[in-house]
Amino acid sequence: MRDAKLASLDATARELHEELTKRVRRAMRGHAEAEDIAQESWARATAAIHRGGAISNMRSYLFRITRNLITDHHRREKIRLEDAAPPELVAAIADPRPNAEAQLVTRDELRRMDAIVAAMPARARQVFCLSRLEGLSFAEIGRRTGVSRQTVHDSMTRALLAIQLAADADFEPRD
Repeated sequence: MRDAKLASLDATARELHEELTKRVRRAMRGHAEAEDIAQESWARATAAIHRGGAISNMRSYLFRITRNLITDHHRREKIRLEDAAPPELVAAIADPRPNAEAQLVTRDELRRMDAIVAAMPARARQVFCLSRLEGLSFAEIGRRTGVSRQTVHDSMTRALLAIQLAADADFEPRD
């Protein structure tokens, strides 16, 4: 039985060799690598037959092996290229995470902003939070709070003015 499968593989190899190799060359853009992958496909199919594997469609099986080998090759190539980057280049790439100092400054700024907002008059604080934190329009804030759109506008103006004055005065929260 295994001899019949090997004979089938041999016949398929003769029939598909050129098509398989062309397909691999197109995917690989390199003649030597294409030949290696095509050869490896045949070797793996032969090994599967020797192990007693049941292969119902030799053509599909070969092309599946080939597609997997091409994918593996591209993954290895990508890793190789990443590993080939000179250390100076890698060191020059900025880390997207903020450093400890930037995190500390951000925390301090947030604390300061919280204190500024907390020191605002109640309506100005409410309007500011609904607008800037919840993203509501002035009309939506007016409906929610039961005041006119113009009152919301005036309250927002007071809130922004309070923030500007605190920023200009180097406002420091009281502990």
